[in-house]
Amino acid sequence: MIGQSKYRIIGLIGQGQFGRVFFASNRHTGELVALKELSHERSPTHKFLRELLSLMTLQHPNIVTGSALEHTATGRYLVMDYSDGGTLRNLLEQDSALRLSEGLQLILGILAGLEEAHRQGIVHCDIKPENILLTLHSQGWTPRLSDFGIALRLTPKVGKRRVHSETSPDATIGSPAYMAPERFYGLYSASSDLYALGIILWEMLVGERPFTGVPGKLMWAHMNQRLQMPETIPQPLRAIVQKSLEKLPARRFASAVEMATALQQAIDDPEVRQLSNLRIPLQKAAKPVPLQPLSRVSKQVLSDTLTFLELCGNKLYAAVGAQVRVWLASRQPEINVSLPALCQFLLPVPQGCLASAGEQIYWLGAVSGEGERLLDVGDEVSHFPGKMAVDSQSGWLAVACADRVRIYSLPALQGAAVKVPVRNIPLSEETPPELIFLDRRHLLAIWQDAAKPQTRLRIYTRRGTRAGELSLPVAFRGDFCGRYLVPGGEPLTLFGIEEDSNLSAPGAAALRIQLRPLLVTRIPLDIVPVCWAAVADGYFLASADGQIVFLDALGRRAGILKGPPSPLAIAGWGENGLAIATRAGERDYLYFLNLDKLPTAQE
Repeated sequence: MIGQSKYRIIGLIGQGQFGRVFFASNRHTGELVALKELSHERSPTHKFLRELLSLMTLQHPNIVTGSALEHTATGRYLVMDYSDGGTLRNLLEQDSALRLSEGLQLILGILAGLEEAHRQGIVHCDIKPENILLTLHSQGWTPRLSDFGIALRLTPKVGKRRVHSETSPDATIGSPAYMAPERFYGLYSASSDLYALGIILWEMLVGERPFTGVPGKLMWAHMNQRLQMPETIPQPLRAIVQKSLEKLPARRFASAVEMATALQQAIDDPEVRQLSNLRIPLQKAAKPVPLQPLSRVSKQVLSDTLTFLELCGNKLYAAVGAQVRVWLASRQPEINVSLPALCQFLLPVPQGCLASAGEQIYWLGAVSGEGERLLDVGDEVSHFPGKMAVDSQSGWLAVACADRVRIYSLPALQGAAVKVPVRNIPLSEETPPELIFLDRRHLLAIWQDAAKPQTRLRIYTRRGTRAGELSLPVAFRGDFCGRYLVPGGEPLTLFGIEEDSNLSAPGAAALRIQLRPLLVTRIPLDIVPVCWAAVADGYFLASADGQIVFLDALGRRAGILKGPPSPLAIAGWGENGLAIATRAGERDYLYFLNLDKLPTAQE
């Protein structure tokens, strides 16, 4: 908390050379913002005013907007738009998370932002992946220039494009790995920014920077070392990188517009276009590890239609007709619990399981016996999947209705004569949201509008106070149980498959949403998943032909496996196993298999 600020700090995003940046929400609206701390020690007044002036002057979709200045008893903070995709550095470290066409579009967006800054006489002077923020849009990212703390102004010159360098002692400040040769001598120009962007383009295509080492070694390399890009990079792109990285400013592109025009021509070139769907860097295509079952696959015929399949702890839960069936990871005999009507949805937690059948919600306790009827929800909840949630300690039950969310004390419901909610959270929306308990104190409500497309996420405290809200310009596909987003294997993480009316590989993508601090990872997929599941070490996704891909916790392609065709649902099984449900004709089947140790992010 910052004094009497109207913003509530949620977490630290990062720390740069001039101060810390926090992830925060507006206490009144729930809007998410970034707060950049501007300390007097690290950011003297003249540098603070310089950045503030730059952000006030520059209004462009590819430049981060500063919306307010927040003074408190503890300091001063610049209030900026929050970028949910993190930085370009995050994206480059995700291991082939971009296709060539997507990477080149990002460069075009950065050039558009630079052109606006240069038109206003501002040279950024610190272009690097860490200072390129990303905002999610349908099917990709919008890059936005940030951190104008060391930006410098050009002397106004009317009617002529400025290509020469100007002098400032501050021009030697920056990131040596991305600094143009003249910057080491206190000279700067618009072409200095284009040189830095040429380094980023090299890094995208090759997988590493052209120059590495300590600052002194970097300085010598920028000034003297000649470059030769690998032959695997298409010649039209090699020519652009070569020109942007000329040692003399006059030999580089004269403007961001000129570089963008050359890049667009390269994108349209047949040599580049035929590689547009390849992942970058082109030098280092990641190959998933083939996963093999350790033992013979077992198969069971299900007695009725499967409507739910999910792992919780060491138990695998399935809704089969009017029965709840439970298998233990130790392969002990399964447990069957009968319900009076078709089981529509299950909510397994370590202490037991909630089940919906008809207009009733049942508590199955330790999953034995007939189940205890808890609550009659009537017709207020028309579709159960995702419309109710229980916290991991089985203390609270939330049920989404047409105009409100009811919160019940779950222990009080068991055997209680009066079943009155302890809290009603009013909703202005016409449709009930999907619900997920993030922890004992926070509830996530999710609304989706596939027509826009848009998905809104709103976090409530258990008292009904809004604690944060964001809108993603994408829609998600429903999983086997009809849920759009499922909790990931890590705390405060969600996972879903991006919806697309023309969904096909290589256009399919998954989204991993980390909520604190907010970071959305878009993961291109090589298959079109029909079912998916989160496990402790990552995520399994299966296609209609039975191809199964394992993504590690960071969303990297770590393993592949050939499974049975026509999968309905997939879930973890034991420590390193899978349960796969399939349908053939009017029969549903359940396969169990154990895998070798799954690859991890460190391997």
